[in-house]
Amino acid sequence: RRPRDYKKAFGSIAKHMRSMFLHAYQSYVWNKAASHRISEGTSVRLGDLVLVEDKGVKEGGSGTSGLKGKDVREVTQDDLETCKYNITDVVLPLVGSRITFPTDSTGDYIDSLLEEDGLSRESFERIDDRELAVGGDYRKVLCKPSDVAYQIKFYKDPVQPLVQTDLMAVQNMALDCVDVSDNTISDDIKNEENTIVGMVIGFTLPPSAYATITLRELMKRPTSSNYQAELSLEGDCEAKVKEGKKKTSKSIAPSISKVIAPGATLN
Repeated sequence: RRPRDYKKAFGSIAKHMRSMFLHAYQSYVWNKAASHRISEGTSVRLGDLVLVEDKGVKEGGSGTSGLKGKDVREVTQDDLETCKYNITDVVLPLVGSRITFPTDSTGDYIDSLLEEDGLSRESFERIDDRELAVGGDYRKVLCKPSDVAYQIKFYKDPVQPLVQTDLMAVQNMALDCVDVSDNTISDDIKNEENTIVGMVIGFTLPPSAYATITLRELMKRPTSSNYQAELSLEGDCEAKVKEGKKKTSKSIAPSISKVIAPGATLN
């Protein structure tokens, strides 16, 4: 009846789903802003925000989600001169009505992202519907894992477990792989045909940080489903990925040659 009544259409969605849309947009803006901030360097600078208070639930704060018990301040020249903070102290806001924005170029970049969607900082303050109101929050730009430990293992079957599962422990099943972390591996095993080298890594992250992103940064490989689907279990696991890149470069080359004038150089 009212095809342009977008608010009513949105209101017909279940409440928990509506919240997911709002939080997804907050995360989208935060991710873009974090990429922008890191692209400009990992040194603390004027205008950055740092958490000076972050109370947990036991101390009367809201914990990982919410602003209760959290307080931020802007980095000053004195802070820079005394090296008071490093990049792991810097936070960026999840946009909302009760947060402080950085005053450096990242704050301007957030404004530009909002503007692209017809929004501004004030848009979050003018929401009368309590179900759509978001106060905001803060997340650290960079997290450093703790309790990092790893093992290097040789194995044969690409789908076999490298860590003993609870069921294996109950059934008293041993792992069919060789731990070579201490470099005591014999040459016979090292030179054995079809031997696969794997790493088992463990670490601890603070709340609201993700192990998948940590592994992506460690391995410098994408976590997208498209990339993962191209991987092979046997041989060169990235063979299909590399072949796809060759085909793409071959198809692009003729197009480039058509737009480059004879004698021109491509910088």
